[in-house]
Amino acid sequence: MNEIERSIIKNSEYIIKYFEDNDREVTNLMLEKLLYFLEAIYMSITDDNKLYNEDFYAWNFGPVNNIIYNKYKGFGKYPIKINTKSIIINQTNKIYIEFLYNLFKDYTPFDLVTLSHAEGSPWQEINEKFDGDIEKNIIIEKSETKKWFKGIIDESNK
Repeated sequence: MNEIERSIIKNSEYIIKYFEDNDREVTNLMLEKLLYFLEAIYMSITDDNKLYNEDFYAWNFGPVNNIIYNKYKGFGKYPIKINTKSIIINQTNKIYIEFLYNLFKDYTPFDLVTLSHAEGSPWQEINEKFDGDIEKNIIIEKSETKKWFKGIIDESNK
């Protein structure tokens, strides 16, 4: 397989493109969660410790990456509309993004929020630790995301 593309921006653009090519719209809230779960899937399958160099932070609506939030916040709650014609990514990332799509294509943004807030999730653990008073600068440790998501996979394989 090709080397993995670690740019969170390039991965975000290809997710938008892939969903759009399959007649699905992506909002900023949805994209944040899809990127979070893409990294979780990647780490669980490969046993690597990260997909992106950037971190996710615990915000009220779940894991958020500041770069992605700032890039797409102008769309608000509406679907992200960008020119996707020239967006390309390597074959390895395409495989993971297709897998992500097949898992979550029928999820609403708030279904993804619910999943990211599930009992035992890294976000839920941080929320509990801070009594619901989450500040936007608390990093969700990638190792915790990997462990949590791997547990979901292991549980579903039983």
